[in-house]
Amino acid sequence: MNNQGRRFVIYGAGGIGCVVGGHLALAGNDVVLIGRPSHVNAIRENGLKLIKPNGTHILKVMAVTTPAEANLTENDVVLLTMKGQNTEAAMRDLKSAINDIPVFCLQNGVRNEEIVSSFFSQVYGSRVNIGAVYMNDGEVICRRDPPGWLVMGIYPNGTNELLEEVGSTLRKADLYVLVTPDVMPFKWGKLMTNLGNAVGAITNGSFRDTIQITQAAQEEASKILKEAGIRWLSEAQIRQEWPDFGAKPRSVMNTEEQSSTWQSLGRQQGTVETDFLNGEILRVAQRLGKAAPINETITRITSDMAIKKEKPGKYSTVELRRILGLV
Repeated sequence: MNNQGRRFVIYGAGGIGCVVGGHLALAGNDVVLIGRPSHVNAIRENGLKLIKPNGTHILKVMAVTTPAEANLTENDVVLLTMKGQNTEAAMRDLKSAINDIPVFCLQNGVRNEEIVSSFFSQVYGSRVNIGAVYMNDGEVICRRDPPGWLVMGIYPNGTNELLEEVGSTLRKADLYVLVTPDVMPFKWGKLMTNLGNAVGAITNGSFRDTIQITQAAQEEASKILKEAGIRWLSEAQIRQEWPDFGAKPRSVMNTEEQSSTWQSLGRQQGTVETDFLNGEILRVAQRLGKAAPINETITRITSDMAIKKEKPGKYSTVELRRILGLV
């Protein structure tokens, strides 16, 4: 495979996808966005509006609603950026459009790679630390400049020439990228930080207000992962291995919107990815014959809010602590 004519196909072009795809396009790469019809229609009409701390860009990029419309070739690379609950159905659609293609899972959670590998032979994992907001069709906000950090590797382990090439291209697009032969401990570490996403979505509370609840969920998870023999890397451990991970952004844009889970509830789209975050801890616990009551309750509440299309802030932090037995 050569990089001549390589296209980057962003499948699940929401916040993270459009921030990554937008920066790739700004760097001169050929980008295709696959997203929701209303978002795609807005991009087709007016271009992708990429709002950054240092300015706003209107990008004319190809946008479609299905893989079949993208005219995929084996020289393309798919960057999968959708929520975990949508991965399996998306892979069925992708498989119907092309037999095999490299798929990079730029997603939170640790189960997406396993799902993708049941459809495609070339699967890559990535830990994603990018601040993105998608609330309005045709528009995304990138909270940081540079936009963030990616840790990438073959799933379940290894590196190759394509991985190095994609990593180099993303670096030229102003992202920090670490290529590693052992990516999953990085992804489990990100899952640990993501256990707080649902807490902020349930309460609409600040980081300071919700930290006690998040830490309780993380402590429960840490004990379960240790018993299961699952290795994960903290942010402090990553900074020791990769000094760029601690690099301060040139500028930052503060927004009212919180995590992607908060945004999913805010857009009232009917689903959230909590089952692939806090719910993953519950699954590991169940395999061990153990309970994970804090993460289980957080998962249940968030999923119920999504189904009922309730917006962030159903419970105060005091109320949620009481529900979880933390008071």
